[in-house]
Amino acid sequence: MSLYKWLIVALVLAPFVGQQAKAQVLPLVIPIEGIEGVDWTIVNRVDADARLGKTADTYCGWQTYDQHRGTDFVLRSFRQMDSGVWVRAAARGVVTAVVDSLPDRNKRSIVEQGFGNYIAVEHAEGFFTYYAHNRRSSARVRVGDTVGAGERLALVGSSGNSEDPHLHFEVWRIVDPLDGACRSLPMPVLRDVAYHTTYRMLASGLTSAAPALDSLREEPPLLDTLGRLDTAVTYWALQQPVDATDSVAVVWFAPDGTEWFSFRTVAGLQSNYFYWWSWIRAPTIAGTWNVRYAVGGIERDRRSFVIPIPTSVAPPPIRSSVRLLGDVLRISADTDHVIEFFDAAGRLLSSQAVSAGEAAIVLPSGIGPTFARARRAGVLLWSLPLLR
Repeated sequence: MSLYKWLIVALVLAPFVGQQAKAQVLPLVIPIEGIEGVDWTIVNRVDADARLGKTADTYCGWQTYDQHRGTDFVLRSFRQMDSGVWVRAAARGVVTAVVDSLPDRNKRSIVEQGFGNYIAVEHAEGFFTYYAHNRRSSARVRVGDTVGAGERLALVGSSGNSEDPHLHFEVWRIVDPLDGACRSLPMPVLRDVAYHTTYRMLASGLTSAAPALDSLREEPPLLDTLGRLDTAVTYWALQQPVDATDSVAVVWFAPDGTEWFSFRTVAGLQSNYFYWWSWIRAPTIAGTWNVRYAVGGIERDRRSFVIPIPTSVAPPPIRSSVRLLGDVLRISADTDHVIEFFDAAGRLLSSQAVSAGEAAIVLPSGIGPTFARARRAGVLLWSLPLLR
């Protein structure tokens, strides 16, 4: 994903100028604890194409970005980060640098912040390994310490130029530790990490909040019963990989099995760490509600929640459906409402009154809207991202 653009400063490069490798192969262990696909996943790999503006990972695929020099082992959420996930030394060596005092819950890409908290290890084979974006005050080693392969170095964090909790792992001379057909030189290899190209769900759930991306990164508590004061229900998913042309759909079903609300669109971007969510006004009909989520025309997830029997008479339910076709938002609703469009920074671009029935709304021109919501008399009916 293009979430991370690392700053490689001269200080990092200095130890390698004119250095000759003493050996061609450095045995490596996976530099993070846990189970791949459960506790962490690889999102970005080393860019094996040295040309500016051209990219290819070492499997000749797209799981990288231009000039990326490391491997990103990404956790599913900041909640998991808080539980404590250890960074491990990939090989025996001597610690040559430790930075351990910088903030560690960053959610924005700021290139100038670089590695943030990091540890560097020199190996007898003529290679260096770097472990970046660690949690503040978690380093267990000091400069001059000798560490063994697999030894705990620090905790995974999100310091420096980082948007999600992850370990950025580099092997120098500029190499990719993961094997593949586009590797051009004999290099250290991590042979126990699969190269995934088929879809898989990393995390998903229902929540009673109407969240922004930052709160989803925290992994909100799962919803099983809607509270009396809850005003919204959100389905969200974190998945990989997703292609720009993949269809994405979510359908909400009332307790009687009828379709209550649906939204269908295309992903709109190619991503190896893809968040998607849609939320609606909290329904009032008691019973078990169901949500089904599909990508590429295949159902990928199901969730359900319960609305308890109400203690007072509820207003008539509102039924609606939304579909994004190109630049046209097609809406069907049984009530008058107002559609509002927002940009990525949350600024209101435009609003439009929509009557009950069928409607086709052309998205506003100029800065492309990335978010839309519908309101009736100040009450939120639904909200969704416009990923095109």
